[in-house]
Amino acid sequence: MKALDELMGSIRSMGEPGQAPAFPDIPVDLLLYAPCPVKLAMKDAVEAIVASRASPGRELCVHIPMGCTSVDPFDPVYRQTDPEKLPGIIASIGFGDFWRKDFVNAHVRAGVFEAAPPKTVNPLHEKAGLIDPDGVYTVYGATPYVFLADTRRLGGLPVPRAWEDLLHPRYAGEVVMCGDGDDMADAVALNLYKDCGLAGLEALAANCKGLMHSSAMVKSAGSRDADAGAVYVIPAFFAESVRQPEHVEVVWPRDGAAASPLYFLAKKSERARLSALCDFFAGGFAAIDSAAWFAPMDGAVASRLPAEATLKWVGWDFIRDNDISELRDKVNVLFRSMARKKS
Repeated sequence: MKALDELMGSIRSMGEPGQAPAFPDIPVDLLLYAPCPVKLAMKDAVEAIVASRASPGRELCVHIPMGCTSVDPFDPVYRQTDPEKLPGIIASIGFGDFWRKDFVNAHVRAGVFEAAPPKTVNPLHEKAGLIDPDGVYTVYGATPYVFLADTRRLGGLPVPRAWEDLLHPRYAGEVVMCGDGDDMADAVALNLYKDCGLAGLEALAANCKGLMHSSAMVKSAGSRDADAGAVYVIPAFFAESVRQPEHVEVVWPRDGAAASPLYFLAKKSERARLSALCDFFAGGFAAIDSAAWFAPMDGAVASRLPAEATLKWVGWDFIRDNDISELRDKVNVLFRSMARKKS
């Protein structure tokens, strides 16, 4: 942990303003940050619910930022100390601000929220352990990270079938990691750190050719471009929804696709009034065609994922024992630093 702790100063200073954050004054029933591939479909579904519940009295108010990387006025809301001023439902992705220690201590452990799972839970979620044993977070879906392997470029090298395989020196300079700007596949980095420690991060960084946005990966995989690699770590949506050349294989790791959460937090005090919105996440999300590649929690809808698909979850004990959001930031910075030094 020493190497990670040495980064504490720089990480803590990220985005820390010199004055108290300004929070929007408008009351919001739903704050929704959604994965870009399904954002528009989710927005349409949510707005249909809002329209159906319209009344002269208290109309539902939702806020759904549409830019994938743009700054949003609600970005600092995780620093709000008054639970009454939080949105009725907060829905987000990854291990970001709503997993931070201060937010968890002020609101999650204080009993502000309660989970709202569907009646039938997807066996993938049950097997992976995505159901919060404390009944607070509802993980309604997940972004599964899988491999795209270019068998032509691999030549005589074996196709990697598990996460540990990617650490072998034989893949030096051939692994392309999912990442864009300051973002990286958080579930991949956290699971790797949990299972293999700093040595695992260093080994993958040594094999990493570079980081690339998912949409660019599907164009690069199987090509002879200078920035192409033999193995890509990529969200299943992009790997499975694009027709690949014959020499490019989609690999669901046998130890599970690293699962980055799609989740929501519902305030106990607002559950009854906002039940239709809670039901959308628990069940309606699975009805969106493209949501199939985000492993919906609703087990009443048949899964379209491959039969061999399983999920690899970092685990609730690991989450509770760490400030998982801060740890995510630290392993992100450390991995990038290692990858740069290698090159």
